[in-house]
Amino acid sequence: MTDPGQARSFGTEAQRYDSYRPDYPSPAIDWALGGRSAKLIVDVGAGTGKLTAALIGRARQIVAVEPDPNMLAVLADRMEGISARAGSAEQLPLPDASADAIFAGQAFHWFARPAADYELARVLKPGGVLALIWNFPAPDEPWLQELYRITRPGIAGPTPIERTWDAPDGDLFTPEEAAWFDSEHRLSGPDAVLNLVHTWSWVITQPPAVQAEIDAAVRQHVAALPHLQSLKGNEVAFPQRTKVARHLRR
Repeated sequence: MTDPGQARSFGTEAQRYDSYRPDYPSPAIDWALGGRSAKLIVDVGAGTGKLTAALIGRARQIVAVEPDPNMLAVLADRMEGISARAGSAEQLPLPDASADAIFAGQAFHWFARPAADYELARVLKPGGVLALIWNFPAPDEPWLQELYRITRPGIAGPTPIERTWDAPDGDLFTPEEAAWFDSEHRLSGPDAVLNLVHTWSWVITQPPAVQAEIDAAVRQHVAALPHLQSLKGNEVAFPQRTKVARHLRR
């Protein structure tokens, strides 16, 4: 797992996270399920419900599990009919072999391994789907590469565009089947780019003085790139690629 402080940081920006983080493309969800019917789908590390919303209608019951109370409160407030439960990937509030599918959107890299692998396997039915999903900025957009660079002062190592994670335990799950889906996250003007940046854990956890420096750099960067502005109002198009890694419970 990455820095635990970053993993626990999102609750302080729950409302902004819900407003500015991208949704998940419907074709990615359909591919993950592969035509399988489901009575129960679990969204683990559900946050404010960005992925949970895309799961509605794909099972008789959707359970969203989130450890942060602020994130969970936003999720419960915005979605009626969803069972929102406190819990984590390492301690799921569900019985053995009860879920037909478990999804984790933008979350698997925060899970404590291998404890989470065993817990996910405990709750999934044999043959059930474990779908790990990430939204990544499009890698061939230089302005996005620069945006990540200027928001990470003093931070070494790969950017989120380049980062990879270990697959779940091979004794519990089948090897990864992967698919990629292109989409576009539209933000309502340059200020929305700044708000999006403030939902990134490495920015949230910076001291106020460093955040102010990041804000100034982001404003300067966006202002210097007028092609980011679309013809429709003042929208900024944020191209992204969504990766789905699908595993089946052995």
